[in-house]
Amino acid sequence: MHIWLDMFLNLPYTKKLLGMVSRYALNQIVVEYKRVSYAGIDSSHCGCVMRTTHGLPCACELVRYVVSSIPLGVIHMFWQRLSFSDQGLSEPKVNITEEMENIS
Repeated sequence: MHIWLDMFLNLPYTKKLLGMVSRYALNQIVVEYKRVSYAGIDSSHCGCVMRTTHGLPCACELVRYVVSSIPLGVIHMFWQRLSFSDQGLSEPKVNITEEMENIS
């Protein structure tokens, strides 16, 4: 298991994001979480770079979620988990004989 994932699992307010957002996004949130101690709630110290460039919670936002969990809605949809199901996307079966007749 990755070191960042171990750290992420130990943060009670991030468990709801596991399996819902990409690993890269989770890693970026952990890195940003490390900035909380000196950025605090002051956006001038934080700079909110993670929010503006990646659409992920920045340090001054993460302070708000210490007592609750990070809602999925604050994560930009780009980072949310993709669904690999093929419901409604499967192609119709093609009969090669019919295709050859259509070509001729």
